[in-house]
Amino acid sequence: MDPLIFVAAVPVLVSLYGVVKRKRFFFLLGYFLFSLIVIPDQLSIYLSDEGTALNFSLTVIWMLQAIIAFPNKLNYDGSKIFRSFALKTFISLALINAFAVVLTQTDASIDQSTRTAAGVFHAILVLFPLIATYLMLSNKLPVGTND
Repeated sequence: MDPLIFVAAVPVLVSLYGVVKRKRFFFLLGYFLFSLIVIPDQLSIYLSDEGTALNFSLTVIWMLQAIIAFPNKLNYDGSKIFRSFALKTFISLALINAFAVVLTQTDASIDQSTRTAAGVFHAILVLFPLIATYLMLSNKLPVGTND
């Protein structure tokens, strides 16, 4: 198993903390940190002799996730504009990671234990934005500060 899998568990746990405590900053921080693991890994593979366009594509996709998930301390004020922005962010994060689930399960170059662990992590990272979307649509996210 790739040791990077153990490192990847940390951002997943950070996002889990954000979901449980309903703290958007930590939720996004986990996704951002996860991107910072994938980007150099895929970029180094792409720049090596074994790299393919797929590795470059994955680098770009996770750069997009890093941009989307860059954590900030904006306050959720319940406005339609913020709600629309948050829903688009959540759906984008879910789609990126759903794509990763498919890729990890179909990539024959990854050993089976790493494939399983990566698939589970990405599936969890699909689930979290769906939970956040539900909480946002049902008005169960606290309005106000991120303290």
